[in-house]
Amino acid sequence: MANADINQTARRHWGAVVTFAGVTTFLAIVVSLHFLQPGYDPRYEPMSELARGRYGSTMFLAFLGLAAAVFGVQAAIGGYGAKRGYRFLLGVAALLFLLAGVFPLGAAIGIHVASIALAFVFSVLAMYLFPAGAGQASVAAPPAWSWTLAAGVAVSVALGQSVLPIGIGQRLAAGCLLLWLTILAWRLPRAKVT
Repeated sequence: MANADINQTARRHWGAVVTFAGVTTFLAIVVSLHFLQPGYDPRYEPMSELARGRYGSTMFLAFLGLAAAVFGVQAAIGGYGAKRGYRFLLGVAALLFLLAGVFPLGAAIGIHVASIALAFVFSVLAMYLFPAGAGQASVAAPPAWSWTLAAGVAVSVALGQSVLPIGIGQRLAAGCLLLWLTILAWRLPRAKVT
């Protein structure tokens, strides 16, 4: 029994570390590419457009980081009695972010756009369901945080399709998701299991 407890604790910690490393990787690459791609206007261009520049192939690593971050949450909450269906939802979201990196804009635009859209839909659903689906890990991101940030993603996407320039809307949506992932990476290892 002691070994099982140690394994669960280790999984919670490495899952959180993977989440934080994934968020950091995504941010480091995307922010760097903003400065390295001449003529790129982040107000009006989606982040996926960064894949078309000279260093665009590094966007695969950015999407891999985002996929790892979501998968890290899925792994970490397993030790807290999270529901299997909820963990599956996070796993699918992670896979979709990875697919978006494997199929960048250009050669496979349809697969890329569908992957990103579905990844964000599943991520928002995961954010909304976190308080009910994450078991004892739900204390790491209470409803007020999870639901507010999920609404932030949804509203930002909607405004980016109408009122705000698409680049601004997309970055606000991504920022809400990344903030939620960072909160979980920080708080999950500290959550108590009863």
